[in-house]
Amino acid sequence: MINKMIEQGQISVTSQVNSMVSWVAIIGIIAFVIPFIFAIVIVWLNYNGNKKRRQLQAEVYVKAIENGQPISRDLFVENKKKTNPLHTGIIWIAVGIGISLFALLIIVLGGKDMSGTFRLIGSLGIIPFFIGIAFVIIHFMEREKNGSEDAK
Repeated sequence: MINKMIEQGQISVTSQVNSMVSWVAIIGIIAFVIPFIFAIVIVWLNYNGNKKRRQLQAEVYVKAIENGQPISRDLFVENKKKTNPLHTGIIWIAVGIGISLFALLIIVLGGKDMSGTFRLIGSLGIIPFFIGIAFVIIHFMEREKNGSEDAK
């Protein structure tokens, strides 16, 4: 029946295939470009936030000088809290395990049709897992180093 419709010119296979190919190309381009746009937006937001903070600090500094107030040295000191590598490592390990378990779940529930792609995704979960292991090792190395310096 479909062959008769194609022969009679009621269905144009080439136009449908071309239409489908163009949509696949558009979706592929969008999927490739969006992460870069997202990264640019994050950098831009971070830059503008830091710029605004510096402007507010400068205004406080100028107002303090205008009013004759003493200026504390702590006014412009960044109060950066050092992150604990153990905490960071545990988060990375959990992300790696989560990616691998997600892929495993899809493979088990999806059957053989999905196994190839999600095996690749599951194997990519090992990257954040080993980054987390590295952070945990760094934590114990720093703790050992700090312990030996305190003993001196």
